[in-house]
Amino acid sequence: MAEQLSIIPTNIAGFDEIAGGGLPRGSCILLIVPPVIDAHLFCLEYIYRGILEKEPGLIVTMNYSPEDLKLRAMPYGWFLARGEQQNLIRWVDGYSLNARKDVTSTDTIKRIGGSIALSDLTIGMSQAQKDFFSMNDYYKFVFDSLSTLFIYNDPNTIYRFLRTILPKLRDSNGLGFFLMGSGMHDPQVEMTLRYMMDGTIEINDNLDLKILSLPTPSPVRAAHMNLTKNGFVIDPK
Repeated sequence: MAEQLSIIPTNIAGFDEIAGGGLPRGSCILLIVPPVIDAHLFCLEYIYRGILEKEPGLIVTMNYSPEDLKLRAMPYGWFLARGEQQNLIRWVDGYSLNARKDVTSTDTIKRIGGSIALSDLTIGMSQAQKDFFSMNDYYKFVFDSLSTLFIYNDPNTIYRFLRTILPKLRDSNGLGFFLMGSGMHDPQVEMTLRYMMDGTIEINDNLDLKILSLPTPSPVRAAHMNLTKNGFVIDPK
């Protein structure tokens, strides 16, 4: 089964054991998290562990600047700047220009005009996919977060956007997470997103992790996340 699905390990301690070995290429997973949880740290570690294996990584950030996220990652030994130096990281930054930061796009960071600039967002993600095509036959991604898009756009607009980018992510062998804030949306929105994605994982205020669905089979459906000085350790319940 693992060979058939081309499962790629995340190399986050304990996560692959509860996820059936990792994530298949082309899988888009909805990660539902409470707003108070620094869930972006889990996603940053996911990208960083990929960099150590020479796996390209795309980070779409709508809530923080890339510069801020790189600083937040450093205390755990995740030096994302190394990924930029090795040409392995691409950012699509939907935060900084809206926050009136004096920044411009670079070779690794595409700045766009916020959560309503969906065409620019699509173009930025597509450019990263083209860049990665010559590096590796798959790449990892995180999208933080869908909730920010829903705040500034009609739900049907976001569904149309996802119907555009999800096939591109799958066809280009991207694998990763779309973050969504728990308790922030109408239940119908959450159910629609779960239907569109390939799997769903939920994290609560106590860092308890619950697998609602995944494309890989696993007998373990619940775990606890411990954030250590070196990153997350996932302990099955």
